[in-house]
Amino acid sequence: MDMLSAMRIFQRVASTLSFTDAGDSLGLSASSVSRQMDALENQLGVKLLTRTTRKLSLTEAGATYKENLDTILAELDGIHESISSFSDEAQGRLKVSSPRMFGKRLVTPLIHDFLRAHPKVTLELAITDDYVDLVETDTDIVIRIGELGDSSLVSRPLGRYRRVLCCHPSYLVDREAPRVPADLAHFNCLRYRKSGERVIWKFSCPGTDVVAEITPQGNLIANDVEAIYAAALDGTGIGLLPYWLAREALLKGDLIELMPDHPLQSSLQATGIHFVYNVNRRQSRKVHAFMDFIIPRIAPLLV
Repeated sequence: MDMLSAMRIFQRVASTLSFTDAGDSLGLSASSVSRQMDALENQLGVKLLTRTTRKLSLTEAGATYKENLDTILAELDGIHESISSFSDEAQGRLKVSSPRMFGKRLVTPLIHDFLRAHPKVTLELAITDDYVDLVETDTDIVIRIGELGDSSLVSRPLGRYRRVLCCHPSYLVDREAPRVPADLAHFNCLRYRKSGERVIWKFSCPGTDVVAEITPQGNLIANDVEAIYAAALDGTGIGLLPYWLAREALLKGDLIELMPDHPLQSSLQATGIHFVYNVNRRQSRKVHAFMDFIIPRIAPLLV
């Protein structure tokens, strides 16, 4: 029995509490995982898992073993990573997290070319709008939009975060386009809102330091920016969209930008989009290889 392999399999089983899920993530059958766990328990002379027809659970010994394995295997991975840094080639597992829509639209289309350029890297991509703690989730790189809170982490700018006010040309067939923020009171505004938030749109006024604040009104509120994007494309009203999401439709003429001389104001635009990673991974070739590959391909799409 390959003891190290069995330890890693047990770690995954203990995390998922499922032979099937653990096997799927490791490319093994559930029966193969089960046999490996039987062999590991026989080798150790102690029961690590309690099996019933309905569920799998850890014994007290299993929980202790899992806790110690997490530390040992993390240290071992760290050793391997530090040694691999002597190589000129990026290699090893790279875990990256990205906001959902940004990841789907901009990061995912680049995966094939990145892996072709770095064939020894195994990329684990998490697409989620949940806050990702790099340490707790053992993530190498997180793409963050907006303010960066943790000073113990290192960041590298990816680009600007810019939003545009836009609508489908058909929406303006029988009406004049808004020229100043106050005009928006007479239009159907498609509002993106997180739970409990008050929606306020802020605009700079050209030639002054004045910021115009409006409370938009309309017949659609959504917590998914893609829903706002789809409604704007359908001619339902005026949406406030990330430029990177609206860019292709704007270039095709399927959307038109409104009030371009009144730029949007927001903390997101002020702070931009960054890669965030741990200090102890600053010299990792795979981390820098990923950022060096992504930045020149995505940054031009953000302006």
